[in-house]
Amino acid sequence: MKRMLAVGAGGMAGTLLRAWIYAVIPSGWELWVVNLLGSFLIGVAAIRLHDKSAELRLFLSTGFLGSFTTFSAFSSDWFHLLENSVVSGIAFGILMTLCSVVAAACGVWTGRKGRME
Repeated sequence: MKRMLAVGAGGMAGTLLRAWIYAVIPSGWELWVVNLLGSFLIGVAAIRLHDKSAELRLFLSTGFLGSFTTFSAFSSDWFHLLENSVVSGIAFGILMTLCSVVAAACGVWTGRKGRME
């Protein structure tokens, strides 16, 4: 039960932060900000939270960062772009995916670098 509450509390906090970012970032960039920042932080968390409690890992990784990043908004934007231009849609899908994976890899690298010092 504690684990479910940890995921729920983290999810609520991550969703609220994402909503705030959507309110303050210029339209068109908010999805990039949340997905790239979230991917980077998931990479850091994967390294830094390895030896922490399951509840903390679930709160931050699954709950907070899982709800902060948004695959559903990515999919919605992607299909909207595909309807207007197949080339733009494919480019967006590839670029967002590639950038998110690179951001996560940078987070893993950052997490490891911080542990070694």
